Amino acid sequence: MLKNKIAALFLLFLLLGLASCNSTTSSEVKETALTSKDSLSKNTEDRSIDSLNESAINEWRIGNYQKALDYITKAYKKAKATNDEEELAKVLNTLGLVHWRLENNADAMECYTESGKIAEKRNMHRLLGLTHTNRGLILKEQHNFEKAFFHNNKAIEIFKTYGYYRDLAIALNNQGQIFKNKGMIDSARVYYLRALDNYKKVNYKDGAAASYYNLSDIYLRQGAEKQSLDAVQKSLKLSLEIQSKVHITEAYQKMSEVYEHFHQPDSALKYFKIYNDLNKAILVANQSNILARYQADMGSEVKNLQIRNLEKEQELAENRIWFIGTGIIIVLLIVAFFVYRYLSKIRYNKRKLEMELSNSKKILDVKEQELKAYIIDLTKKSVAISKLQEEVSKGLQPHSKNDSEVAQLLEQKILTEEDWETFKIKFKSIYPAFFSRIKQFKITLTEAEIRLIVLLYLDLSGKEMAKILGISPQSVRVGKMRLKKKLKNEGYDSVEDFLPMVIK
Repeated sequence: MLKNKIAALFLLFLLLGLASCNSTTSSEVKETALTSKDSLSKNTEDRSIDSLNESAINEWRIGNYQKALDYITKAYKKAKATNDEEELAKVLNTLGLVHWRLENNADAMECYTESGKIAEKRNMHRLLGLTHTNRGLILKEQHNFEKAFFHNNKAIEIFKTYGYYRDLAIALNNQGQIFKNKGMIDSARVYYLRALDNYKKVNYKDGAAASYYNLSDIYLRQGAEKQSLDAVQKSLKLSLEIQSKVHITEAYQKMSEVYEHFHQPDSALKYFKIYNDLNKAILVANQSNILARYQADMGSEVKNLQIRNLEKEQELAENRIWFIGTGIIIVLLIVAFFVYRYLSKIRYNKRKLEMELSNSKKILDVKEQELKAYIIDLTKKSVAISKLQEEVSKGLQPHSKNDSEVAQLLEQKILTEEDWETFKIKFKSIYPAFFSRIKQFKITLTEAEIRLIVLLYLDLSGKEMAKILGISPQSVRVGKMRLKKKLKNEGYDSVEDFLPMVIK
């Protein structure tokens, strides 16, 4: 917690440094929230909605936007719980201001819109006008000038109708800012002057100081040296009367800019030095205040931390046996889990081995069947050979030379490319024109398909072809089907139709 506090303090110093360099934000009129003077209590749970709303606005004014968000969130929850629409409208407007400063314009616009709807429904005229003003400020920053003018004109109309002159002056000043951002300098000057007239009616010097500052900037852009200096001097005078350090600092800075613009470097340097000294003093003062506040917060945080630690130690001492028992149960559960996993792994491996053994037996059976078929085939061939030998021994005439060569050819296996080349040589010696005839048809055939055609020409069965090629009968069937399909595309219904064409 202490590290978090120190980190937050460092970030606040950086934010203050950036804020002191930005002279335009303070020229905007910021007092667009409704407040009430209620006593502040440290316990936010017991505080009223107005009190929480006021605390949020106070934190918002000094730049503690996260704290402001915490306060206004609590106020929002209470307002929702009590179903008090008027309080909810005020809280939503403040929540919009916080979101605006946190650069979350989408949520800010949503809050202003909802607040405006309730305010219109409950005839809360001033709040309705403020929501229009606030929406105009965001739309101005987004350079959506048409919508900004729409909302600001609504605010001006409401404040003028019901005589809220201070709020009217603020809206008129903001109207001047919109015109200035749009580049319409003359129109901006008119609205700043109208804002000053209304500030005088209510003697609101803070707003008047801001409007004179903005008016000086307009005259500076128009090249009117006397009017620009006169406006900024009036801003400085009012700022000194109300002791607004921010406005005083801005006035000196603007005087330096005016003199520099009109080529009076000595006066420009003089007022810049005054501005620089005041700016440093404000920054140091703000840092000192924030540091003191955070030191107090950290002191109370340390005490609370010590109390919590003592309470935790006492609780641990009282529940030590329970913790030990829980720890033993957890250990036993972990051990049981690992034992279960080990046993499950053993069972899984056992099932796996049994499946592998079963598969091996099936494979062995298949191999045995193939071996038996091979032995039977060999037996048949042996019988055939024996008969031939008997015929020879009895003086019978052997078959023709071609038949003998074919018989030798059928005894050859085609297992490798080398076997196939040997087979082709022997086949060509018997049927010289066979392969050249196939090429004449210009049908794209693979070597595997040519092998099948050759074996089909030799009138072999599927099993016999499988044994010669060293493949399964199923593979032979698949090859024949593919060959048939290819020949069908060329106009042959089957391989049997194609073979006569080859051997013509």
